[in-house]
Amino acid sequence: KIEMCEAEKRWLEVKSKEWKAEGIELGIKQGIEQGVELGQVLLYKTMIKNGMSVNEISKVCSISVESLKRVLSD
Repeated sequence: KIEMCEAEKRWLEVKSKEWKAEGIELGIKQGIEQGVELGQVLLYKTMIKNGMSVNEISKVCSISVESLKRVLSD
């Protein structure tokens, strides 16, 4: 059985808190990115439902026709 010295325990506690904070920050960032992407997809689909063509959406939203078709097919 190996025991940690007090300094190692304190270091590990500090690092654990830092790692947890980094993980939370990364999770929030990823969640925001996913939300933005979902919002864009919903916008594209709404534009299609309202009669806009893929070419029109491509021009208005600055997305390539290929990327737009790929996003809409998912």
